[in-house]
Amino acid sequence: MIKNTLYTEELWESFVEKNGKTKNEFNLKTYPQLDPYFNFLENSSEIKNLISDPTLKKVSEHSFLPFIKILTKTPRYRYQEDEKNYGLETKIRPISFASHFDSYIYAYYSHALTERYQKYIKKCEFDKCVLAYRSDLDGKCNIQFAKEIFNEVEKRIGKFGTCSAIALDITGYFDNIDHFILKNKWCKVVGEKMLPADQYKIFRSLTKYSYINKNSILKHFDISLKKSGSWSSLLDLIPNHLVGSRFNDKLNLIRKRRLIVQNKPKINKNGEIEYRGIPQGSPMSAVLSNIYLIDFDEKIFKLSKELDFVYRRYCDDILIICHPENAENINKIIIEEIKSYSLIIQPKKTELITFKKSLRDKIRGFNQKKINKMSPIINAQNEQRYFKNLQYLGFEFNGENIYIRPGSLSRYFRKMKGRIIKSIMMSYSDKSKRDKILKKQIFERYSHFGKRNFLSYAIKSSKKQYYSRSAKKFREGMNSVSIRRQLSSHFAILEKEIISKSNQRFDYKEYIYDEKIAQGKRAKRKNLKL
Repeated sequence: MIKNTLYTEELWESFVEKNGKTKNEFNLKTYPQLDPYFNFLENSSEIKNLISDPTLKKVSEHSFLPFIKILTKTPRYRYQEDEKNYGLETKIRPISFASHFDSYIYAYYSHALTERYQKYIKKCEFDKCVLAYRSDLDGKCNIQFAKEIFNEVEKRIGKFGTCSAIALDITGYFDNIDHFILKNKWCKVVGEKMLPADQYKIFRSLTKYSYINKNSILKHFDISLKKSGSWSSLLDLIPNHLVGSRFNDKLNLIRKRRLIVQNKPKINKNGEIEYRGIPQGSPMSAVLSNIYLIDFDEKIFKLSKELDFVYRRYCDDILIICHPENAENINKIIIEEIKSYSLIIQPKKTELITFKKSLRDKIRGFNQKKINKMSPIINAQNEQRYFKNLQYLGFEFNGENIYIRPGSLSRYFRKMKGRIIKSIMMSYSDKSKRDKILKKQIFERYSHFGKRNFLSYAIKSSKKQYYSRSAKKFREGMNSVSIRRQLSSHFAILEKEIISKSNQRFDYKEYIYDEKIAQGKRAKRKNLKL
């Protein structure tokens, strides 16, 4: 084994175990891609043969297939500053999927690089600052991370009577990662002056990457996934009469028709060429997002020791807990420092919250950004307008009580209602074989009866302690009565929605039935059981 390889037998064994050693543990990835589904459980030797090559040639000469890019849309109910009211906005996020075979190559290198990265940040003593995409956190999750921050706020309020929280968001993080900086930090983590041949190939495949928009290929060849029957590759769906059935011939056809897009250099406002951006969604994206900011994290951590503040970063979200008099200065330092990484902070999304006693002698979070802008005279009548809770990792804290973030709850109820409508429409369809609404799946996904869903997670968070199956031990929860109150009526709402939507659909089907009978047509009446 040569010195600069990332392959070891120990790492390979832990990687195999992570993916599942038995049929019950292993999940076959079936997302749409150009290559057929790859069964790692049965064919892991193919990946091992590639990445364990001591000459590094097999990976360095491997041809990576284009990514398949999709756009995910997440509706969010938020306060619109311009319109001065709450409204629904949609967040569009591009996600890129590597080919099924390539994804396991990336996944192994991610696994190995994560080990190197974690050793590096522990050695430099800023490992507590970075929370996302870690495998050495002893099974801790967002519940513990958020609780730790809320406890810190309470501790500082108890000691100083007040404290401030600054929440910052990096604009388009993955799309703006500078390739030169990334390579430099990657070398630092693996302890090399230059990237070894295999790692450089991985680096190039993720920086000078190519991709195909999923909708583009489907529209171009007039493909409907729902009507296509059994398939395991997008190339299977391209008609053979166009160019034959061979993989390479169909891939060349896609190239000729210019459906493959490359991540080309960008030109900035000054007319300078910039090489930036990595695909979001690849197995490597997570660890690279951490590696990219290793020097930034270390510098802000050292500054936190000097100015007595707490620094946390979760991918592109930054949080600071500090003394109010230092808040604006720390905010400016972070904004300036992040610019040296070709990144910018979104000013609109930056939140500055000051925790202190309200006029009613209760600790509350105040929107300091709004107060600074408006310079109001705060009194008993208008004080509540300036309250603002600290949102962190799906939870909210007002200075005394912890809640589930309202946006998360509204998204849960929206998905629940959508699932109910879909289930009822399927049950009442002419193709339905049973006169019964199957509620088991709805309950498993959207009620406390489910083992791994949003509700079960929220209920765990509300407890003083809960059992973590992944860590195989008890974990500290929020111990929040407020969360339990938020969730108390969820099942009543679910059942009411099922009955309401079922009645609406039944009335509609009865109307259609009566219309068909009146026209002398044959019709079948549905009498569904809830």
